[in-house]
Amino acid sequence: MLGLSAITALIWLAIRRFNEGRTVDLSEPVIINGSEVWIGDYLLPKREILWKKEWHAVVFRAWQAKQNGPVFDLALDLEAEGVHAIIIGPTGSGKSELLKLLLGATIRDQPNCEITLLDFKGGASFSRYQGLGQVKRFATDIDGHSPEQLWNEIRAEVGRRELGLAAKGASRIEEPIMFQLPRHYIFVDELAAALAESPLATSALTLVATRGRSLGIHLIVATQSAQGIPRTMLTNLRVRIALAEADPIDLAQLNLKRPAEPISVLAGWASGIAQKPGSLTSHFNFPLGASFEF
Repeated sequence: MLGLSAITALIWLAIRRFNEGRTVDLSEPVIINGSEVWIGDYLLPKREILWKKEWHAVVFRAWQAKQNGPVFDLALDLEAEGVHAIIIGPTGSGKSELLKLLLGATIRDQPNCEITLLDFKGGASFSRYQGLGQVKRFATDIDGHSPEQLWNEIRAEVGRRELGLAAKGASRIEEPIMFQLPRHYIFVDELAAALAESPLATSALTLVATRGRSLGIHLIVATQSAQGIPRTMLTNLRVRIALAEADPIDLAQLNLKRPAEPISVLAGWASGIAQKPGSLTSHFNFPLGASFEF
């Protein structure tokens, strides 16, 4: 009996020492899935007696959040802040799901807006929404469209709006005389693939990024990495969102720093960080598999 107790004590001490030596980033999301508790990519021992002291407070906050239920509270006010937005994250992080949520919120908040949907994931993201009245243009990477026609149409949209403002002596869409001109939102899933289609894509989207502010044209783009995006375009994508597991190099390029406060993530939800001009970076949750109907 004494020997068994000694062996048990040695095993317990060994596990305890391993955990104490394991560095866990407490700023990573806390995931509670049944009896499993993760902090980032580290699975905590099943017995709480083996936990390090600082883990308890982090997990308790996550447990409290789970009881109250997560809320999707990311609001993009592109008209007043940032003008354009970029979402980065690896495959499977939920970029397309977040784009659809933002598309739905845009149409609900501005039912008279105009929408361009550019789905360079084979139509998987936006094809079900192409029949909405707000959608004026829909294209995918497999529909056989003419790249020259597509990107010249986007450049022409900029030109039409510039002529419309000039005709009324206005300098920006917010002036009262331009009240009938709707805002136009361009959603792009897989920006890197769109830019690779044609040199015209780069010039057209850069034109929107640099001159769209006064014309009421806004870009919301998603891509796996910020690498390869023209500097002129990236500078004007001022609302910056990074989803879980985004590459640290991309975070550095976008000047994004993860907040120290961790966030809990439930099954069926994902997480990200967002930064708007003049604001600190903050965490947010969003549901996966969400859809909207009108």
